Amino acid sequence: MLTLIVWWLGILLEALILVQALRGGIFGKYPLFYTYIATVLGVSVFLYIAAQMFPLWYRKAYWNTQIITLAVGCGVILEVIRHVLAPHPGPARFARWAAVIVFAAIFVAVFLHSFFLREWMPAENSADLERDLRMAQALALFVVVFLVFYYRIAIGRNMKGMIVGFGLYVSVSLISLTLRLFVGSQLSPAWKVIQPASYLAALSVWTVALWAYEPNPVAKPPVGKAEYEALARGTRAVLDDGRSSFKRTTPS
Repeated sequence: MLTLIVWWLGILLEALILVQALRGGIFGKYPLFYTYIATVLGVSVFLYIAAQMFPLWYRKAYWNTQIITLAVGCGVILEVIRHVLAPHPGPARFARWAAVIVFAAIFVAVFLHSFFLREWMPAENSADLERDLRMAQALALFVVVFLVFYYRIAIGRNMKGMIVGFGLYVSVSLISLTLRLFVGSQLSPAWKVIQPASYLAALSVWTVALWAYEPNPVAKPPVGKAEYEALARGTRAVLDDGRSSFKRTTPS
């Protein structure tokens, strides 16, 4: 019963986030993030119907769709990189390529395991698969957060909420999956509640943080650049005055 309540609350919050994004014109500001929310909403409704009508098929459907949502979830990190590191093209390229390489590597590994190891199936090795994927997400997110603190980048409420919500969900999922590896299957009942609850907490953070559009503060130019621009304006003014004086003193 508790699992169903968390499930339906998640669907409600996902729908609320999307509706508010469309009403406030925010969807186009963060298309990758809202594509992720829309994908998870569609998958959640699909899995609920599958669980009610085809319970024996649900487990296989869950892990097949989980890979899709994990892949689309990479877009959340890329969205954060695009907005947070925009004033720093060099670090932005590094973080973007680091995220792409890490995610590509983990998905290639999953494909190779599935293709070459006949006994290895995603549905049968679910904890190992998701733990590796969550670790890749956590690593990519860590790179972004490290660069934010290293370069002292000011970020708005939208980006803070996106980072905190996604970081919370990924961290709790990674910890619970790791504990499940060492403790064993007796943690499965708790895991079935902990992970959806952490995602519900992330949705709550996103609902509040992205209720209205709040862009990142405009980065102030370095002092040297500001002085250069002031000097350039002064130089142009002097040249304009000199040109006007030259025209007045030149015989017609």
